Amino acid sequence: MSGGVDSSVTAHILKQQGHQVEAIFMRNWDTLDERGSCPSTRDWHDVQAVCKQLDIKCHEINLVKEYWNSVFSHALDEYSRGRTPNPDVLCNREIKFGVLLEHVTKRLGPFQWFATGHYARTAGRGDSTVLLRGADKRKDQSYYLAAVDSKHFSRSLFPLGLLDKKRDVRKLAIAAGLATADKEESMGICFVGERRRFDEFLAEYLPQHAGEILSHSGKTIGKHKGLFTKTIGQSAGISGWQDKWYIYAKDMASNRMYAVQNRDNPLLHSTIVSTSPVHWISGMPPGFVPEKGMELEAQIRYMQDPQPCTVVMQGDGRATVRFSTRQFGVATGQYLVLYSGDLCLGSAVIEQATSESTGQASEMFKA
Repeated sequence: MSGGVDSSVTAHILKQQGHQVEAIFMRNWDTLDERGSCPSTRDWHDVQAVCKQLDIKCHEINLVKEYWNSVFSHALDEYSRGRTPNPDVLCNREIKFGVLLEHVTKRLGPFQWFATGHYARTAGRGDSTVLLRGADKRKDQSYYLAAVDSKHFSRSLFPLGLLDKKRDVRKLAIAAGLATADKEESMGICFVGERRRFDEFLAEYLPQHAGEILSHSGKTIGKHKGLFTKTIGQSAGISGWQDKWYIYAKDMASNRMYAVQNRDNPLLHSTIVSTSPVHWISGMPPGFVPEKGMELEAQIRYMQDPQPCTVVMQGDGRATVRFSTRQFGVATGQYLVLYSGDLCLGSAVIEQATSESTGQASEMFKA
């Protein structure tokens, strides 16, 4: 349980179904390590309040060290190389469905089911268990679970998978009188807090190397405070121009960013994406011929509509993904998640994005 309404309703539903429920609150961030606003202590109090209402046991497990080593350090390394990682995907794989399960087993003994408040579904049993999108497409969180090993889904429960957040979940919380029924949804990453600028937070951990922002023609049009402060497709934040400038490339060797005006500029769009080795949740889909490829759908970011594409496997397990339509602001380090309808097939990290019309990579990383 996180202290939010989703996990609170999850516990309520399971209790109503007759399960013997115990709550786990994992503390991933030490608020003494930074000056921002991280509400983990308040969240723990909310978990305790809901558990008291539901008459279930609750346990706090400290995973600060594990989170730092397996998630945050990796994210810092990626940002230091000008890439744009997704700590939430990595946290699910390494922490929530990784070391947390190990700690729970050691501390509480064997358990039958592991339930979370994710808006996702599973189908099948045992080794045949697959991951599906949540019924509420506006809240579907299968994207964040796409790097988790399939063995964990065989004993996972997602009680909110068939529910609608606005129509069902909040009403259930209010009807049950849960302490978190009116709690606002958290939109920030805990280690940053919701009132802080993300680039300012990262500056506390990464050296700031200011550099130039250049136009496509090579003219200096502004300054940046570090390559990690902007991602591909983001506004360059340059004042004094009638039209906005958008970042389309970064050069590690010269510490420069490149920008263009007009969101429709081809340099901001990609049609071909190269990835790291693909993590297939339950193996490649039936009929998939790796070297010939298959028509699937993909998301290059959370909450994106499914994008038709053709996926061709390379000999080392990596993939080349060719989209049917051009994609705006494809950033290396982000996760590309593959789907076939509602079936979540797996994921890979974006290593390069190329514009078919220009033949130019959207990010120029020169070590």
